[in-house]
Amino acid sequence: MYRFFAGPEQFRDGKVFLATEEAYHLRKVLRLESGTMVRVFNGRGHEYQVQLTVETSGRVWGQVVAEIDVLKEPKLKVTLAQGLAKREKNELVVQKATEIGVQAVIPVACERSVVKLSRKSTREDRLRRAAREAAKQCGRAVVPVVEPACAFRDLPARFNAFDAVLLCWEEEGSTDLKRALQQLRRQPLENLLVLVGPEGGFTLAEVHTAREHGARSVSLGPRILRTETAGLVALTAILYEFDELEP
Repeated sequence: MYRFFAGPEQFRDGKVFLATEEAYHLRKVLRLESGTMVRVFNGRGHEYQVQLTVETSGRVWGQVVAEIDVLKEPKLKVTLAQGLAKREKNELVVQKATEIGVQAVIPVACERSVVKLSRKSTREDRLRRAAREAAKQCGRAVVPVVEPACAFRDLPARFNAFDAVLLCWEEEGSTDLKRALQQLRRQPLENLLVLVGPEGGFTLAEVHTAREHGARSVSLGPRILRTETAGLVALTAILYEFDELEP
């Protein structure tokens, strides 16, 4: 059954009104007609069976028939702070992180980021669209939050909002990710922040700043991973270690 996204504000009086982009795809690409049963999720953890009405004007809405069960979300809420890279890489990270089960993504402008911090360059709307489309594809009823991009210098002030902060650093020689996660399992842990650098990685000054504010630097292994790979490897290992990938 086809799945579509509609924000909570699009549900009114037992009906859901699809946005223009979703309506166009439904009518022109899938060629669905009135009476068709589809699923619509609201990005906040709820999904519904809906009977469509396709108007000649192009407007598409549906009658909510029933709420349906959704995929279980990870109990461990992981936020990925991803160093800004080239546009395609940023979108790839958001897409795949959504599929894996991330709770939120924070694009971060680091000293070595090729893309600098600006509303135009970060293209937040494209990243949020990537998260919605990935959630639609993978069956999640929750769309991860893609936050506005921030400068690395502003990130440590937010560390206290998390139970632990891990910084993935290729030069870390004493603590690998597995060892750090085994230690974290011994304490209550609900919210975890994972930092991944851009192309070229974090500078030594950034690593020192993060450590001074409570971050723990960890290695992802002996091989140097690309920025678009490192976060996905870390997220997968974290959710696996915390038994969040079980069916």
